[in-house]
Amino acid sequence: MLKYNQLGVGRYNLLGKIRYNSQPPQRQQPLYSRLSNALLVVYDQDGNRLGVLENADDPILEQEIGSVDTLTFSLPYNDPKREYIQNENIIEVVNQRYFIRDVSKVRTGGRLELVVYCEATWYDLQYTEPMKVWSWQDATPEQIMSDILDGTGWTVGRVEVTERRNLQLEEGLTNRLKALRELPNVFTGELWFNTSNNTVDFLRPEGRDSGASIVYRKNMKEIEVNYSTKDLVTKLYLYGKNNMTIEDAHPEGLPYIENYQYTTKKKVLIVKDERFTNPFHLYERGMYALSILSRPTASYVMKVADLSRMSGLSHEQFALGDNVFVYDKELGINEKKRIVRWKYNIKKPWESEIELERPQPTLSDLLSGVQEAAPVLESEDTVDRQDLLNLSVFNYLMNSRADDGFNYWTNNGWEIDPVNGYSGNASFKATAEEGKTKTLKQIVYPSHRDSYSISMRVAAENLQVGRGRVGVYIRIKYADGTEDEPIWLSLAGGETI
Repeated sequence: MLKYNQLGVGRYNLLGKIRYNSQPPQRQQPLYSRLSNALLVVYDQDGNRLGVLENADDPILEQEIGSVDTLTFSLPYNDPKREYIQNENIIEVVNQRYFIRDVSKVRTGGRLELVVYCEATWYDLQYTEPMKVWSWQDATPEQIMSDILDGTGWTVGRVEVTERRNLQLEEGLTNRLKALRELPNVFTGELWFNTSNNTVDFLRPEGRDSGASIVYRKNMKEIEVNYSTKDLVTKLYLYGKNNMTIEDAHPEGLPYIENYQYTTKKKVLIVKDERFTNPFHLYERGMYALSILSRPTASYVMKVADLSRMSGLSHEQFALGDNVFVYDKELGINEKKRIVRWKYNIKKPWESEIELERPQPTLSDLLSGVQEAAPVLESEDTVDRQDLLNLSVFNYLMNSRADDGFNYWTNNGWEIDPVNGYSGNASFKATAEEGKTKTLKQIVYPSHRDSYSISMRVAAENLQVGRGRVGVYIRIKYADGTEDEPIWLSLAGGETI
């Protein structure tokens, strides 16, 4: 005879012995996938879903790339789910999460309601424990972000920017969010916070081509356009600390740079920034700054309708950061612009307001991204000035001293010598074998320079090559897919590829 759950004999779920779900509960999947007309979902502070706020009114997202991210809405006071609207509970909008920060009771026209203000969960990064790392040498954004986020419950997501910098963080700074938000201008990238999985991306400032068009009388109700050349500059003289010029870094040895992409008129600006002690850093940031300062600023603010939920118009969906086409025949506007800020009405998407591009940043912002009122990140000059005259300090080769094993390298037959390094403890080593080719390969992604230097130290004493050869094989491939003829730099043996 089969017996089940006999008390004292068959025992199940003994507390402390048999444990189920001992790990923290997994975050539940979002209920909605599209922002337009999505309902707000409320969770408690532990992430347990409490309910859907189907009666929430005027849910408006106000967001700006890498900056503002808030949600406001109202709820009838007699709504049975009013009890869920408690400070620090979580509101989910599709895959974005917000903490309830302010709850107000308001009477309007005889109607009593709750007015709720929420902040994106990443705002709490400003309230975390102080950082353990304050400075970085020749570091990528990914390395710096990893140190800033360490111990916060957030991690580094996708990073597209690979440039390196020597950076010093103001010691004693406890606000990690403030430190993160200084990175975009220092490295020319954008921060994107993913509240669904607590990761932070650092991407190049290039929008996704959504395919959406904003056309007057179709989905555009109002538009305000402003063009300005008040601060346009075409020639820029740059000086750093102690009147350091950019001549050592300029390919032609000039103390200025020029850009006449919009007008041939010469509009000169002379700038001195004491924060720069490295002419190569100043030159590179100056080139970026002038590429923006040498064209007119254009800003567009418009009221639009999101038509993507209508039948046959799913291609008209757009989001913050996307590129959209703007067309107004009467104003002569037919341009592709990027959404940099919006106030999106989730319940009434036809009453949304978007801003395309933005007012011109200051030259100081463009040069270094450090605000005068509160400098957080500063470039350091750790290389002797005489060395700078001969070599750019940017090293695009990763793990070039074998300090981190074969990370970043594709290895075929090489070894790590842990004791015979030159500028570090270790080095790469290859022992010749008859009839075998041994290679060590790395792909690098340089910036916008016109020329590069390749340097190495090779221990080749008493090297006998025989019929083989030793050297460096270089392939240069461009973004459009074309390639230059391969280059062979011979160290010993054969001279050609």
